[in-house]
Amino acid sequence: MSAPAHPAIEFAPAKVNLTLSVGRARADGMHPLNSLVVFADWGDELMAVEADTLTLSLAGERGAALADEKQNLVLKAAYALRAAAEKPELGAALTLTKRLPIAAGLGGGSADAAAALRLLNRVWDIGFSTQQLAEIGTVVGADVPACVHSRPLVMAGIGEKITPLVAWPELPAVIVNPGKAVPTGPVFKAYDDSRPGLLVAARAPVAGKLDDAVAAVRAGRNDLETPAIALEPAVAQTLEALVAAPGIALARMSGSGASCFGLCDSSENARTAAEALSRAHPDWTVKAVTFQAAA
Repeated sequence: MSAPAHPAIEFAPAKVNLTLSVGRARADGMHPLNSLVVFADWGDELMAVEADTLTLSLAGERGAALADEKQNLVLKAAYALRAAAEKPELGAALTLTKRLPIAAGLGGGSADAAAALRLLNRVWDIGFSTQQLAEIGTVVGADVPACVHSRPLVMAGIGEKITPLVAWPELPAVIVNPGKAVPTGPVFKAYDDSRPGLLVAARAPVAGKLDDAVAAVRAGRNDLETPAIALEPAVAQTLEALVAAPGIALARMSGSGASCFGLCDSSENARTAAEALSRAHPDWTVKAVTFQAAA
């Protein structure tokens, strides 16, 4: 009798847009963007065991919310990887432990898909490079290439142009989600109705110290914040609560919302702010995190 297969595990960290500049929609409806992106030490987890077929099970406190999805991005990524490798016979039993809020502006689905690409690339011994996996990720979702890299970077184009940061420190922070799902489509529609101008290209920032990084983030913005607030007032309430919390140096919405983040000058201050926010808003998801430094 053969020994049971040993499961392989991959972390799928939350993606946070520290800045997000968006241009007017192209003819195909896609929006050019420029975004400073970091990844937290909080996220989902994907497990794989080699199998004859390709299946996905859902676990975790938020797994049930994905049960009705016709095609989870994890499976979409797995099929795309098999097709790129020209090995349709490959199989795996996948289990996604879902911890991140859904439709929250934290790139959870994209992070899960990217984790599937990295994990199955190892389990199936395909040998694709990170860049190759990122290219495969473009057919899965606009945020997937950035999530494949999962390091501080600037994403441009419609998400496919990735510039890893060469110098960027760890950032203590608090992520807050008020429990309101904010679908991306309506936010972009509201943004388009504001008649945005052309996108101005920006260089990737360089920061060796926390203060320099905070200053670089402060110099940017999130163009989707105003339309998201118009559609969901809880975003404004979340930002107000973050600004009022102790130790928060800067507060902003991530992605298309409703999650917001607050940057702090120390991990201790991040924990203190998270505790205060949790007490004041027990129905919100509040997490003290650290955003990863450049390698």
